[in-house]
Amino acid sequence: MVVVLELDEDDAFDPYSRPKGLEHTSVITRPIEQNIGVERPNPNINNFSAALGCYPIVTQLTQYLDLNTLHALSRTCRQFRANLLQYRTGLVQQTLHCENESMPGDATRDIDHSDRRSVLVSGRVGPCARDMVSDCRRCGRIVCRNCAHKPPSASLLRMRHRRLCSKCLATPLPQLSRHWQDPCTCTSSVYLCAPCGTGLNVADTNYLRIWTWRTRYSTYLGGLGTGIGEGNEGVKCWRGEKCMAAQEVEVEIDCSEEGRASDRESSESDSERHWPEGEGKEERAGYWQQEIEGIGGVVKKKVRKRVRVGKTVKEWEDERDGKDDVLGRESRGEGRSWCGWCGRVVWGTKDRQIYGQAPGVSA
Repeated sequence: MVVVLELDEDDAFDPYSRPKGLEHTSVITRPIEQNIGVERPNPNINNFSAALGCYPIVTQLTQYLDLNTLHALSRTCRQFRANLLQYRTGLVQQTLHCENESMPGDATRDIDHSDRRSVLVSGRVGPCARDMVSDCRRCGRIVCRNCAHKPPSASLLRMRHRRLCSKCLATPLPQLSRHWQDPCTCTSSVYLCAPCGTGLNVADTNYLRIWTWRTRYSTYLGGLGTGIGEGNEGVKCWRGEKCMAAQEVEVEIDCSEEGRASDRESSESDSERHWPEGEGKEERAGYWQQEIEGIGGVVKKKVRKRVRVGKTVKEWEDERDGKDDVLGRESRGEGRSWCGWCGRVVWGTKDRQIYGQAPGVSA
């Protein structure tokens, strides 16, 4: 602060006099004696801080937190830290741990190789970590950072989109998915287990090749004109049997001698009526089971069953003509889509206008 003083040349300067223009200023001070004995209220003492001081409650809470989250909770305020510090030894051992970790006190990882989903293919060999443990965004398995799959590069984000049918696009989000309040957050972070993260690039490439094949053999670009990809032969909704407009169709499945019975058992009970009474399905071939002789006299069997598939999705004219990229609207965030990585809905422009910005998604 700068104070400007006007000095009169006629008057002699007195260094001990009060400067002019400051006579009205005064400093109001409170005596120090009044502050002695006044206790400042602690704003951090509340019901939650009291719960952190109760050992049965805090142990149940710690089972859902990893070490990083528990450390961040203790750094919230001094009161929280004081309540958690008294149980530090027990809480550290009870934090969230990876499913691949054999025992809570064992640092080595014991994997059950009989389960195909539990076999790690990331190449990481070592003890499971406790500082960063979370659930897989796709299947919900609890894995640590050592067992998690390496996230794809940011350049492949645009290839994760899957197109939905008109019925799924018009359905409100609360009715479409139970995770509608926790949509796809792959633009910010991708956390998947090793089985779910394996083969993502192959699945994305195969899905884009479907649209490339339709573009080349479509009648709109001077193709063969055989009706390929028209009517019921279009690309189906990615939600499959969970599609809001799913329908039942008959498909043929090639099966071996060992897998023939299991495939028929999983088919619907309606197929039971097509077998004549008194004749077993194992000995008779008919409409639901066909035998085909292949090369070298090998007999192959096909099982016909009814399955639920999604509705045919819409194909835009600009994509057929090559004026716009395939799945361009979904990549730009204009339309609602489904993520092929985490299996969650990706909000579109209308969804953001109705429900606001999606939580956990970078704008």
